[in-house]
Amino acid sequence: MSVGPYPVSLAIERLSAHAPLLKLVGDAADLQAAFDATPVRAPAAYVLCEERGGAIKYTGPVTIQDVEVALQLVLFVRNATKERTGAGARRAMDEVIGQCRAALLGWAPGDSYDALSFWSGRDERYSGSWLVAQQVYRGGYRISHQVTP
Repeated sequence: MSVGPYPVSLAIERLSAHAPLLKLVGDAADLQAAFDATPVRAPAAYVLCEERGGAIKYTGPVTIQDVEVALQLVLFVRNATKERTGAGARRAMDEVIGQCRAALLGWAPGDSYDALSFWSGRDERYSGSWLVAQQVYRGGYRISHQVTP
């Protein structure tokens, strides 16, 4: 029987091993905490997960439910040059995003999980030489549970 949740720690390990530009890979309590963080090293990534369950199906006394996963990366790069537009930070972010996609696209944390696919990405803000962006990947898994009377 499996009841989740999605193993974010394995995604963190994957990024740490396969995205060498990242100097810090961690997690955060929620999305706002990740956005508000100012990492001590950059580039940095904070990994979060949102799950959404589908309808329950029954197989005898066992409930089965498909769970859709949105794995969120909050990425930070810093460019200390005197550019006012953040163009250098943008170039650095593009490199970081490329490594993150190479690490996560098609990867699954185990046999019972769907492979991750890229879903969306956007820049969140540029301020004080920091560019913050979000990348979201989709995946999923199935949970099951023996119902006891």
